[in-house]
Amino acid sequence: MLSMSQESESPEEAKAEAAASRRQIYALVGLFMVSVLVIGVVLAILSAGVAGGGGSWWSRVTVTHTPITKAMLGQDIEVTARVTGWPKNVTLTYTVVPNNSTTYTFRNIQPKIVFMLLLSAGGDQYAYTIQGTEVLGDISYHIAAVDAYGNAAATPTMKIAVDDFAVSMTAKEMSVYVAKSAKTTVTVTSFNSFSSPVALRAVALGLETLPGGLAAEFNPATVTPPKGGSVTSELTIRSTSTEFVPAGRYYVKVEGIVGTPRGSIIRNSSIAILKVPDFSFEVTPSSQSVTRQVIGELVERITPFNITLNIEEPFEAPFSFRVIGLPVTGVYHRWVVANATFTTAGRTVVTLQIITRSVAQLGTYTLTIYVTGGGLEKFKQVTFNIYEVSQQ
Repeated sequence: MLSMSQESESPEEAKAEAAASRRQIYALVGLFMVSVLVIGVVLAILSAGVAGGGGSWWSRVTVTHTPITKAMLGQDIEVTARVTGWPKNVTLTYTVVPNNSTTYTFRNIQPKIVFMLLLSAGGDQYAYTIQGTEVLGDISYHIAAVDAYGNAAATPTMKIAVDDFAVSMTAKEMSVYVAKSAKTTVTVTSFNSFSSPVALRAVALGLETLPGGLAAEFNPATVTPPKGGSVTSELTIRSTSTEFVPAGRYYVKVEGIVGTPRGSIIRNSSIAILKVPDFSFEVTPSSQSVTRQVIGELVERITPFNITLNIEEPFEAPFSFRVIGLPVTGVYHRWVVANATFTTAGRTVVTLQIITRSVAQLGTYTLTIYVTGGGLEKFKQVTFNIYEVSQQ
């Protein structure tokens, strides 16, 4: 037989037990939901880390940098950045484009990639110094960092405007003659805020100066352009000798030299052709003879000598011709230059015509033929014989 407590429960006790069971169920469900939420968050974080190549969102690499916008030609540039997130390496990529670049040299310009150095252990400051010897024109650069999981960060590409200058000259061709000179204008132009003294000199390619017998003079020899402006100097190339100038064609440029903390930096002008004309000549034949006319004849006899000039560089200066040694009486001469060309290189012919009359003095004469051009004077000697046929 059951006891009274085991036979049945009162309605109040049954209600209390049911309420306690529901609370336990609600607590278990709540705990389960919180667990699911926590697991979901963890999985989301892990998923984000895997998608990013590893690591976790709070340690992603970042780069903070204050852009450099101005620099001086030939001076060091220190580039710094703050990098967080445990980077594996930090690199600086930069490209220098000199203001005097040509189409040819521009194609050869390549970016340079270097590692930035951590300034102190445990810190986040990185730095690299671009040497002044490299600072020869405007610079484009950016900084990049990557961590061990492949996460990366980079700055936008930025530009450093470098204070620089350029040299140019007006003439593309110049001609210099013995005891003469040629002039042209040289311009020094400032880029950005450049305003320093620039020393000028003229050089021939392969030489540190001009060929012997020639000198370059600038007025003034040193110029200082205003910021963002230009200044000019007059260049005179002259012959220093009345006897010798090395004839030929030279490729000349003007150099502008400026001092910097890293030494002298040179800017070159475009190339001009310096022509130093010269010529040589031959006379043919080397000897001529003519018979004197019978006294009273009105016929004049013409004896030609051909002067063949070999012009090495075109002449813009005039040529002149003269002959000495002819007899005074009964002989005169003229020069035929109608078809001669002195303004192009090559061979050209001038003819000396000697005219004799019946009263010409008999004899053998040594004639000296002079050719003068561009301050040069050269001569050749020939023989001219006037004789009379003996009458039978």
